[in-house]
Amino acid sequence: MRFALKFKGIMTINIDRKKRRGRNALDDPRTHCISVRVNDAELELIESKLDGMAKGEWLRCAALDTFRPIIPEINKQQWIDLAKLAGNVNQIARALNRNGIQNDDQLNNVRSALTELRNRLVGL
Repeated sequence: MRFALKFKGIMTINIDRKKRRGRNALDDPRTHCISVRVNDAELELIESKLDGMAKGEWLRCAALDTFRPIIPEINKQQWIDLAKLAGNVNQIARALNRNGIQNDDQLNNVRSALTELRNRLVGL
């Protein structure tokens, strides 16, 4: 979208909205502002819970109960490993759907991958 601004007939500035930086327009833009006052202790408590979020974003999530799930640090590597394993199982399933099982080695690979996935899911 383009439009021009004219200043007292002296100069015209073309503004191309596609070149603007910042947040893209939302389907349902936030146009309302709610102001909240807190004391020092409340501010300190809120700031201790921000976890990298902006204060406004955190307050919105707290009020609307829409916090994204927090994965504890101790589990992050396990989540990564499990995602890789799940991807491998998915690739095996796609190959089987395409070609079927060609030999016993493929069947044993599928069984071992599924056994490993099951063991990881139950925590063995």
